Amino acid sequence: MRVARRSRMPIVALALGVACAGARAEVFAGRWMLELDVPPADLYAALELERTAAGWIGHVEGGPVPITIDGDEIEIVVDSRDIAGFVFERRLVGRLDGDVIEGELTVVGVADSGENGSTWTAKRVAAESGPAPAPRPVDLSGAWVPTTGADIRKYRMDLTPKAQAWLDDYRMDLDQPNLRCVSPGLVAMIAWAAYPSEWLVDGDRITIIYEVESSVRRIYLDGRAPPEFYPHSPMGFSNVHWEGSTLVIETRLLSLSVRDFRGEPISENARFVERYDLSEDGTTLSAVMTLHDPENYVKPPIRRRMWSRDPGAVIFPYECDPDSFFRQLHEEGRMQEYVERADRRG
Repeated sequence: MRVARRSRMPIVALALGVACAGARAEVFAGRWMLELDVPPADLYAALELERTAAGWIGHVEGGPVPITIDGDEIEIVVDSRDIAGFVFERRLVGRLDGDVIEGELTVVGVADSGENGSTWTAKRVAAESGPAPAPRPVDLSGAWVPTTGADIRKYRMDLTPKAQAWLDDYRMDLDQPNLRCVSPGLVAMIAWAAYPSEWLVDGDRITIIYEVESSVRRIYLDGRAPPEFYPHSPMGFSNVHWEGSTLVIETRLLSLSVRDFRGEPISENARFVERYDLSEDGTTLSAVMTLHDPENYVKPPIRRRMWSRDPGAVIFPYECDPDSFFRQLHEEGRMQEYVERADRRG
């Protein structure tokens, strides 16, 4: 029996279509800046998309996110947390148009927060080139109180195996520093959104008084190196320089601590970089903060915060009673369990 020979044209056409779709998808690769138009204030986040042999890899603010790309359409699922610490998902579905991605947002996992149906955009970030702009210092002195907006509150970060093992064994009820009135460290302290600070600028030094833990931080503008005997500490040792009107602070010699209440670790070799920008009217201070700690993070975690200048703000004494923490452990017969975990407290 003679079998009719099938035409190969549909197969060729299908293969060509897949190749074209793949070619279109390739333009998603690179660095983008996300902007979510959600109430009460816009949120921002760095987005990185990479095409590998195994498929697409996505990161938002340094944390991994599932990515689905089909032609010029994309879906990004961002695990986030609200201010109370509850985790939910933001699903961003959009379409590429030139160097801009536009779409809508759906929230999954929490009661309606008013974000559903909100729009979002992503614009491609150009590679940095050329020397840093000449210093143009601005006045950052005064009291600053937290305000809403800026941070997407990405929940999960891209941890190394060592850091993941640490996190898997983390006990918030026993290991969280501030529960026993111990400083949580600079990185976690700045991330907390409920407390004000006061900036004192004097010559070659900036002194910041944080209401959290009544902590005092000294930042040097003259490029000095730390003394040879300078120890690791919760505040570390900070130098600063100006890039145009952007204040850039780099801190090293941080003591072992955690990035936030979740327990993601920070090593003694970490480098913390903060970039502060003042609004044109001088009333709003915004910061982008990046933690460089390759011992614990595959991608550097990023956070964003905003503060409003408030000349009438008062920095209150920080009251904390460690007895309540240890008394409860004693009454529950858990003191030995706490002692046995001393290695997790540096």
